[in-house]
Amino acid sequence: MTWENRLRLTLGVLGVIVVVGLLTVVFNQRQNQIASFTGAVGADVYTVGADYSGTVVKQDVDAGDSVTKGEELFVVQSLQLKENVANGLKVGNTEAYRVDLKKGTITYFAVVDGTVQSLNARLGNSLGAGSALATIASNDRYVLASFRLFPRDYARVHTNSVARIRLADDELITGIVTQVSSTTGDDGTVSQLRIESGALPKVAEGLRNPGAPVGVTVTLADSGPLAGVGDALTDFLVKIGLR
Repeated sequence: MTWENRLRLTLGVLGVIVVVGLLTVVFNQRQNQIASFTGAVGADVYTVGADYSGTVVKQDVDAGDSVTKGEELFVVQSLQLKENVANGLKVGNTEAYRVDLKKGTITYFAVVDGTVQSLNARLGNSLGAGSALATIASNDRYVLASFRLFPRDYARVHTNSVARIRLADDELITGIVTQVSSTTGDDGTVSQLRIESGALPKVAEGLRNPGAPVGVTVTLADSGPLAGVGDALTDFLVKIGLR
């Protein structure tokens, strides 16, 4: 065998070893990922509740309106408030409302930046104590995704785990798992993950509205012998734009 043939054989063997090694690492990485069966954009919803019965004498917002924290929403005239104050009850102001003891009115304010999701009271309506005037969906967005996990996989899902979010237009953004919870029912155990992403507020509005569907893939914690190699390969692919 000539030296040229020996060199070709050696290079061929090395090439096979490299390919097999890369495929092994990729397979290991895929084994360490789970995909959601449902996922959607979520938003915290706040209820504007009437602390005292009364009548809505001023309405400053309607369903679908955008509001900012501290913006006035409603003014309620409350005979109950007047009676309670007359009976010695001490009533103070909060972030959510301000009372006028002389007029017997309560002015309600938005406690977050957001959108009026539903309106349960309008100008002239009478309300009972504890009634909901409106609900406001916060502008802060996150993703809620559900997974069916084997027990061994559940133990490998942690807060701060990396998640890839595929939006409805196939755009990919990354996020971090911030909460893990599980429920058991007729369909077995389902784990729900809350995922937050700094990229979510920057995507098109229609893709980040509450309820917008998404797909989520989460990387499981890996302490195996190929963990370091797999992470290095993933980091490299991200840098060159292939992940």
